[in-house]
Amino acid sequence: MVTPNTLADIRQKVRFLTARPSIEQITDAQIDGYINTYYLYDMPESLRLLKLKDTYTFSTVANQEKYALPNDLFMTIEPPFYVGGQLAEYFQDLQTFYMQWPKINYIQLINVGNGTNGPYTGTLTGTPMLQSINPSGDDVATPGKDIRVMFSAIITAQNVSPVSVTTAYDDGVGGFINSTNGAPLAGTINYLTGAYTITFNNIIPQGNQINATMIPYVASIPRTGCFYQDQFFLRPVPDKAYIVEINGFRYPTALMNAGDTPELKFWWQLLAYGAARKILVDNGDYENAAAQEPYFLEQLAYVQRRTLKLLSTQRAQTIYSGQGSFPFSNLYPYI
Repeated sequence: MVTPNTLADIRQKVRFLTARPSIEQITDAQIDGYINTYYLYDMPESLRLLKLKDTYTFSTVANQEKYALPNDLFMTIEPPFYVGGQLAEYFQDLQTFYMQWPKINYIQLINVGNGTNGPYTGTLTGTPMLQSINPSGDDVATPGKDIRVMFSAIITAQNVSPVSVTTAYDDGVGGFINSTNGAPLAGTINYLTGAYTITFNNIIPQGNQINATMIPYVASIPRTGCFYQDQFFLRPVPDKAYIVEINGFRYPTALMNAGDTPELKFWWQLLAYGAARKILVDNGDYENAAAQEPYFLEQLAYVQRRTLKLLSTQRAQTIYSGQGSFPFSNLYPYI
């Protein structure tokens, strides 16, 4: 006898549970959609199963501080956090992270106005420097985001009051933007060498100072990481490629073909009850959904029991966990 556990078996059980035996009532593709919706989104969130606990690994790139977590693959991540095989400090609050690794600004006089808006060229010292970022999204900075490089100059004539200033930010990818509206400006900046060229929106009067504000850094093996907005921030900024590892709970793989099975085959009945529950609720059949609820919860408990049993054999972690003994403690030779 062949034990049922494939997608085809789950479909058939869903049809029994929902009293929809015909494809005229609901197609296989529609049932598959309900099955995978429950399997990919509902079940992993309601049950943190050890089968879905895995290690997320990525490699660093020299002079790159930010790395995105593929949030379509991993639900959550948790320490310990390793960089290059070494245990690193781990945060989940960006401001706490920056308290430990402050963004100290270095201000440098880089040029003087010549009565035009540019281009002005030169080379900054104190390199390499951090590039501006958008902490919650793409790598292009806009006004109000995490700005790291700013060029500024007074655009009123000397001894004229009130004083007006023009400012430009780097855009995070080697260009410049207007500080007020984010419009692109002509110019480029090299974050590693400091070479720049910029054309301001305004004329810089003869002799007026042009200043640059930047955040220099010294690249090295990262010792601290911060996970914020589905991205990892590393300090120090990496100087080369390192392997980074952290534990996480991943999403299961969707069931696409009739012969596909769940990652643990005994999950198949839970998936059938979960999908049937969604179909009944979507069609307003709350009475039958309520009638099946005890059986759904029973399968939920069965699936969770394996993880609970495995966890029950683990001792709660303390500051003394993992320390050796001689013979009964970590103190030698007496306790």
